[in-house]
Amino acid sequence: MVMSWLVPVWLVAVLVLCTAYVVWRQYQAQPSGDLQLVKKGAQFSGRWLLANGELGDERPVRCDYIGPWLLGLHLGPQRVWLWPDSLPAHSHRELRRLCHRAGR
Repeated sequence: MVMSWLVPVWLVAVLVLCTAYVVWRQYQAQPSGDLQLVKKGAQFSGRWLLANGELGDERPVRCDYIGPWLLGLHLGPQRVWLWPDSLPAHSHRELRRLCHRAGR
C-alpha cells in the first residue's frame, strides 16, 4: 500500500507491459520442429528441418549438460533443452550416448 503512494500507477502498468512483451518475444523465439544432428569425428553439427521441408543452415552443436532427464545443447548461438518426451526413446538414448564423454 505504501508503494502505491510512492510509485505512480502508470509506471507500474508500463513496466508490466514491457515485461509481458519481453516474455512473449522469448516464447515466440523458442525453437520447434525437427533437429537433425550429424557427428563428424568428435564434432557435432545440426540443422533444423524447416516448415517447407528443406533443411536450414548447418550450425555447430555443443552438449554442455547431460542430466538424468534433460539434455542441454547449444546450436550455434541458440540454446536448446531436450526433454525425454521431445523425441522417441531410442533417439533419446542414442543422443545421450553420442553426447556422453568418458570421465565426465
